[in-house]
Amino acid sequence: MSGEFAVERIIWLHKRIKDGYYPNAVRLSERFGISHRQAQRDCDYLRRKLNAPVEFDRSRQGYYYTEPFSLPDSIRVEDPRDISNIVALADMLGDNEGESTQISIPYTALLQIPDKLAALELAPFVTKRVGSKGKYICEFQNIRVFFGALIASDAEIRILEPEWLREDFCKSLDRLRAANEKSAEEEEQENNAED
Repeated sequence: MSGEFAVERIIWLHKRIKDGYYPNAVRLSERFGISHRQAQRDCDYLRRKLNAPVEFDRSRQGYYYTEPFSLPDSIRVEDPRDISNIVALADMLGDNEGESTQISIPYTALLQIPDKLAALELAPFVTKRVGSKGKYICEFQNIRVFFGALIASDAEIRILEPEWLREDFCKSLDRLRAANEKSAEEEEQENNAED
């Protein structure tokens, strides 16, 4: 699952609400094969981030708009590698006559987290456990914040997918290591020069 699917879910949810079908998190999770928790986050995202006038009708067990609403026209993507998705998503949003706002596309990763404590520490990112071998699907908006959380967990976490994220993570760690090793070498040279 990638960021484009998150936007696809929001678009599906919007169209179902707009067409008067009263969708809910259960239907969203069944339609896209995601956890109920993630589906609820998608519903909340529509309300909080996109400022949709959406309410839940208890008698119909679904969401509805309290006034006319259209999805935003523009899309903001944090990673330029997602440019191919921008064109496809812009086409999907093209039939909206709404105001211009931004949609932030979340990233998705499959991690292998060896212990439950580390999984708990990463709970804000975890959307679903996959199987019984410590594999988890995580979603996040900011790559650097996610990398920081992985480092802070102090566990032997493996990024299984996507490969580009694993490569970026390793390159970032290599840059930090090189900068710190260089600093130690420079400090030693300075100390030797002072003597």
